Amino acid sequence: MSEILLEGRQLTRRYATDAGRILTACNGVDLMLGKGETLGIVGESGCGKSTLLRLLTQLERPDAGRLLLGGEDVTGLKGEQLRQSRRHIQMVFQDPAAAFFPRMKAGDAISEPLRNFEKLSRQEINKRVAQLLELVQLPKDYAQRYPHSMSGGQRQRLGIARALALNPSILVCDEATSALDVSVQEQIIRLLVDIQRQRRLSMIFVCHDLALVQSLSHRVMVMYLGNGVEILPGDQVWNKACHPYARALLDSVFAIDMNFSKPIAPLEGDVPSPLDLPAGCPFGARCPRFMERCRSEKPPLVPVAPDHQVACHLYNMA
Repeated sequence: MSEILLEGRQLTRRYATDAGRILTACNGVDLMLGKGETLGIVGESGCGKSTLLRLLTQLERPDAGRLLLGGEDVTGLKGEQLRQSRRHIQMVFQDPAAAFFPRMKAGDAISEPLRNFEKLSRQEINKRVAQLLELVQLPKDYAQRYPHSMSGGQRQRLGIARALALNPSILVCDEATSALDVSVQEQIIRLLVDIQRQRRLSMIFVCHDLALVQSLSHRVMVMYLGNGVEILPGDQVWNKACHPYARALLDSVFAIDMNFSKPIAPLEGDVPSPLDLPAGCPFGARCPRFMERCRSEKPPLVPVAPDHQVACHLYNMA
């Protein structure tokens, strides 16, 4: 891997419910993001992806674990230090229609981060806004339009422009294409890849579309019930993924070249409640290869190949 830019070590986030119980949304997650790398994160709804992003962008503080940015521990930052640290990680949101204040023109929305962090004249701000609009392939006169008068793809381009206003090191895309038509999704993905190459930007890309994630990402992390259960190179997902949950995700993908005569074997059982996490493997209750060891011992992430780690007792015989 290239120079490590962002690292999470045993990141854990818990929430207290009104009934006094504890909900564990992230449970000791480890990850690393290299400079110029794209890390894809996949998993079913409720697996902890969004909570993990809130920890990585420092919108919330972990209850346990550490977050390192550029080798510096930023877990406990407060006040102005925290505000300045956040400028290095910016986010593109899922719903471009809800991501903008309806009474604010596009140019004002894009320039808001500049006004908050940079001491620039009005002329300099207008110049930066024009450059950002050009970067995301929108006409400069769009600065005077309101986001609600634009298409979904155009609004998402505005969201990317705003996220890049402060020249962040890391861009976090939280389901950034899921609200768009398929043809527009392709345009946005191509734009992100081009910008990443130009700026050697690091990206974290969260999406339910496993085929899209693996084609875009250098590495992919699979999450289940708040845990990272497998991390592997993106170009090896289809052939080398070995965790039973990762294989179940792959088996659920429909493709035009799939074998339609092969019966689909759905996962049995329900996802355990994050209010009552199992003592052993988080996937044990649904795993077709369940062993007695899985009942009481949580498997750690262990290397099975270069840049490939899996949390499964089938591959951890120690």
